[in-house]
Amino acid sequence: MPTGVLTNCGAVLLGGLLGTLLGKVLPETLKEHLPTMFGLSSIGIGVNSIIKASSMTAVVLAILVGFTIGHLLHLESWTSRFFHKLVKILHLGGEDIDMEFYITAVALFCCSGFGWYSALTEGISGDPSLLMSKAVLDGFTALIFASTLGMAICAISLPQCVILLLVFFAGRGLSGVLTPTMFADLSACGGILTMAAGFRVSKIKSVPLVDLMPALIFVMPFSMVWTMLMK
Repeated sequence: MPTGVLTNCGAVLLGGLLGTLLGKVLPETLKEHLPTMFGLSSIGIGVNSIIKASSMTAVVLAILVGFTIGHLLHLESWTSRFFHKLVKILHLGGEDIDMEFYITAVALFCCSGFGWYSALTEGISGDPSLLMSKAVLDGFTALIFASTLGMAICAISLPQCVILLLVFFAGRGLSGVLTPTMFADLSACGGILTMAAGFRVSKIKSVPLVDLMPALIFVMPFSMVWTMLMK
């Protein structure tokens, strides 16, 4: 039973609902600066994750190959169109949303390195504690984002649930193959994506986050191959 995954996604849904309600009473200056503070926090979390890398060469290679493929496939553009239609169909304010900011939220909730690492851990060991901790963080983050983006944040919980469940069941199927080195490199790769999200939220540099997401798929096999070559 993927207890942690379901709790994490439920926290995003609840945080989105609460943020939509509180957004009406929060001062505009606070709503303006809170995302920036979250962006700076994301940069710090990303740095902390990157230093855990075991094979930085494999991580960098995964980032370069993953981004190239994602960019050639126009993943960010397709994702933006999909969510724009989704929030419009659900009547969640699709016409008024800052889609660049919204896609940043999608990337953080659905494809963070910490999220994938936590879901893999629960799939392998059955321990949901990491995802429970992430649920608290994501719930608060969803509240912050929803104060600006409104109910549209709630729509992210569905694809988040699908993605984390896939990672959870992948962990179950690959439990005998995954190594601590591969986990460490996944964390580092996710840290780079988290930093990129922080830069984007803080309006320091707009990085096409969704184009980077294939790196999370490539990093573990690259890590395994690199470790074999270095023996």
